[in-house]
Amino acid sequence: MKQLLLTSLFAFSIVSAIAQQANDDLKALTPKGYKILFQYDSDLNLDSLKDKILILGTDRSMGDSLLRSILPEGTNILKRPVVLLLRQKDGSLKRVTRNDQAIAQTLANIDPFSGIKCEPGVFTIEHIVNNGPTHCTIASRFEWSPKQNDWLLKIYSHTCIFTTAGAGSNEDGYKEKTPKNFGKIPFGKYKYPMEIEIDEWGQ
Repeated sequence: MKQLLLTSLFAFSIVSAIAQQANDDLKALTPKGYKILFQYDSDLNLDSLKDKILILGTDRSMGDSLLRSILPEGTNILKRPVVLLLRQKDGSLKRVTRNDQAIAQTLANIDPFSGIKCEPGVFTIEHIVNNGPTHCTIASRFEWSPKQNDWLLKIYSHTCIFTTAGAGSNEDGYKEKTPKNFGKIPFGKYKYPMEIEIDEWGQ
């Protein structure tokens, strides 16, 4: 029993040490003045290694004055950068892409950002926008391109539901745009929301 307890404690210590090292690695990859709000694990570039997507936010606990003295001039402290980290063969993580325009900032007490859905080689950023009786999910799907060595926007879509008093809910259908509409957009160049007029969606 004593031997089993010692073995269990040793195993727990190893796991704790690995977890602490992982946290330290992420802190080292987090720019000064920021903190990690969300993180997602996924095989982003289809090499069978577990990569990470980080969503950062400025560390407002530092105070806006100190933050502005740390961050580059003109930085919008309300923005939430998205950082892609690729797992290397030695187990370390390498920061490869950062986008400060992919996620909307919080509007008053409303946060339109819903989350990121991950699949191997694919991630989809979702926002939910409510406008009166209309509720829309806006999804931006990025896929890994070995040829471009980057993640390209493949689908930009709207799915809306509107409610009418006494009539329940109705779907306004699913509308999407693809590279044939907006060209080749790597993740680092993407900006939410895309400037697409309502009548450009077509049927």
